[in-house]
Amino acid sequence: MKKLIAFSLILILLLSGCSSEPALSGIDLYGTYDENDLLIYENVIPLDTDEEIKIPQIKGLLDTKIQDKINTEMHNRAMELIEKHPEITYANYYTRANFANVISISFSVGFEEEPYSEQLYFNYNLVNGEKLKIEEFFAPEVDLLSIVRHAFYREMAFYGEYDRENKLHSPNENEVYKAVKSFMAKEDKDFTFSPAGIYLYSKNNFGEVKFLDFPEDIVIYSKYITDESIFTGEYEGFKNIFTCADTQYDMFDKIEYGYLEDNLWYDFTVWNTYIPFEDPPSDERLEKFEHFRQKAMDEEYAKLTDYREMAKANPDKFYIVLIKPSFNMDMESDYDDGMWHYTYFDTASVNCHTQLFEMPMGIYNTTYRDKIIETYRYQYFAMRGGAYFDTENLEGATFTETNDEYTHNYMED
Repeated sequence: MKKLIAFSLILILLLSGCSSEPALSGIDLYGTYDENDLLIYENVIPLDTDEEIKIPQIKGLLDTKIQDKINTEMHNRAMELIEKHPEITYANYYTRANFANVISISFSVGFEEEPYSEQLYFNYNLVNGEKLKIEEFFAPEVDLLSIVRHAFYREMAFYGEYDRENKLHSPNENEVYKAVKSFMAKEDKDFTFSPAGIYLYSKNNFGEVKFLDFPEDIVIYSKYITDESIFTGEYEGFKNIFTCADTQYDMFDKIEYGYLEDNLWYDFTVWNTYIPFEDPPSDERLEKFEHFRQKAMDEEYAKLTDYREMAKANPDKFYIVLIKPSFNMDMESDYDDGMWHYTYFDTASVNCHTQLFEMPMGIYNTTYRDKIIETYRYQYFAMRGGAYFDTENLEGATFTETNDEYTHNYMED
């Protein structure tokens, strides 16, 4: 009787598909992802040499034990590397990935003498605080060795030598073999990753596994996602980013984009305002400028309401609207005695560049849906120039553009 009950329970579990592990799936190339609601910040430690060490730390995990574990490990590993080399020229880090409950951070230290620089790679599963292994990025049946070899071969071919006829030689097979063997032999393999790919390091060689090349085999977007958030909610990452796209927001004060309606894609991007750090304006001037800038930004953003009503009134058409305002203090500069000096005026210059594309819904479905993904996956993040669509080859769409410019005395507000 006990055996029958046990068998029945097993059968019920199998039929219901119950599992304590998250479901694994490949990458939805038409899908989006969210950044983790996690803050990655720098812990600055001064050295006797007047240099500063910037060690990455994290905030925002619900489980503070896991958070402390990760922070302690990153700190200790960074300090161990620094203590090996007394003559340090720099020490900093770069966040490469912060999504799907995982992070990847590269930490670099420079020295005055050989080896001149060394790197550490911090790759963590935030659900349990364990270091990520490269095998965990792929479905179980994937031939990892072939993918790694492909990654090193392609990069070594790209950076190969040219002959006198300017033809690129294939990489030396022996060198490829040694790079792959060296990488695979290490228990703790050297790699970082982003939402777009995995970057492999083997001595002086580099390889890149592009997620777009293996979308069905990559499971990192879903593997560690939990039913309930593992974050406190104190910090908020960017949302609705197309899969396989890297995020680079340091040029912008504000980025917001997505579908306002099923037939309306919008982008509201505000370029960074230039404030000279070496000779900044007074606190009063800065406060009044910021008050004006925020008010003007809200007014430009409110224009989206009109486009939304337009889309609702024309369900058979699709619209793309790009609104890109910029706000800058008027100033003049003078270079004297080895320093820049700035004179600030009471006015601000405003430029609001708006582009509107209109097309039949059928053209969106066959052409512009993919154009949107391509634009925001490659141009927007990789080239960091802001998202713009081709206006010369409209392929069934009509295009209008406005460029409003004016000055405003923000000190009188």
